[in-house]
Amino acid sequence: MTPIRHILLSNDDGIEAHGLKVLEEALARIPGFRVTVVAPHDQQSASSHALTLTKPLRILDAGQNRYAVTGTPTDTVLVAMEKILADDKPDLVLSGINHGPNMGQDVIYSGTVAAAMEGTMFGLPSYALSLAKWNPTDFSGAAEFLVEHLTTILEYPQPKATMLNINIPEGPREKIKGMRMARLGSRQYQNVIADKIDPHGKPYFWIGGSGPVWQRDEGTDFMACEEGYVSLTPLKVDITHYELHESMKSLEADFK
Repeated sequence: MTPIRHILLSNDDGIEAHGLKVLEEALARIPGFRVTVVAPHDQQSASSHALTLTKPLRILDAGQNRYAVTGTPTDTVLVAMEKILADDKPDLVLSGINHGPNMGQDVIYSGTVAAAMEGTMFGLPSYALSLAKWNPTDFSGAAEFLVEHLTTILEYPQPKATMLNINIPEGPREKIKGMRMARLGSRQYQNVIADKIDPHGKPYFWIGGSGPVWQRDEGTDFMACEEGYVSLTPLKVDITHYELHESMKSLEADFK
């Protein structure tokens, strides 16, 4: 008999996010899992791997096996592992489904990816899930894709200190053509900071801009999703640039 695997489910859009509920409902349709949700109390997009160090964290009851933490996505996984689930450790971490893509350099900013990366740092197989459209409305295809293929993805062994970043095209299931392994793409932001005037006539700035412009490079996560495929991108904790590390050894010296 296959053992029941315990999933820690988190996100960066908050405990009431639609994408999180879609993921919960999809997992309920897949045999062999039990789920504990520990997610931020409110919206925490683009919080990256931030920890809350200047104010207290609180755990709030959000329903059966559901908890909200008044902190960042990284805080939620840390609190889950060391407090909420200290005596009932999960077998893996899923973070998402994010309301928008997490591709290319944006994985550095992403709270969704950070929650999964925190799970990786606890030694757990961890996965970030995102819907690859800004302001998405149709999660139906993503839900069906996960019911059909998540178990297969989870069965592939994750090396230590790695995680898998998954971006799913928006729309119905029939529009998803398949899965592709993809490297991180590259994008440029234009008009990132908007100039505003407050009611008192004083200027202020708002980060948002007109959104990223992606380079259309084959083999990237952006192009995979653009062409109707789910992109799978392995990421790792160790961000050492090993080639440069070796070439720069000429700078090594012993000082007298």
